[in-house]
Amino acid sequence: MGPKKVSGKVSAKKKMMSIELKREIIEKMSKKESIKGITPAKGVTIISKLRSSLHEKMEKLLMVWVTEKQLKGDTLTQGIICEKARAIYSDLLNQTPRTSTDEASEDSFKAELKSES
Repeated sequence: MGPKKVSGKVSAKKKMMSIELKREIIEKMSKKESIKGITPAKGVTIISKLRSSLHEKMEKLLMVWVTEKQLKGDTLTQGIICEKARAIYSDLLNQTPRTSTDEASEDSFKAELKSES
């Protein structure tokens, strides 16, 4: 008797997930409600950990200002928009109590605006 032949079926190997990947999935699932509660500004596709609700408020106010300027027929440059964004952000910062997260967000926001200018 010869060896038994398998009927041409190829069995797929079972893929194993690492512990790190499992932990990452569990962590994402535990933050599901907070992620669903985020309403990003128009055109925003990536939400950073350093972004706070202050950034969202600033972006919404900036969009209102830009729309008003466009309706009036004013010319807007990137520099003018960045300057207005800084002004709105600093006004919002002065109106709200600060935490260490806000300070980190402020520093990253300022660096982002400088790189765009």
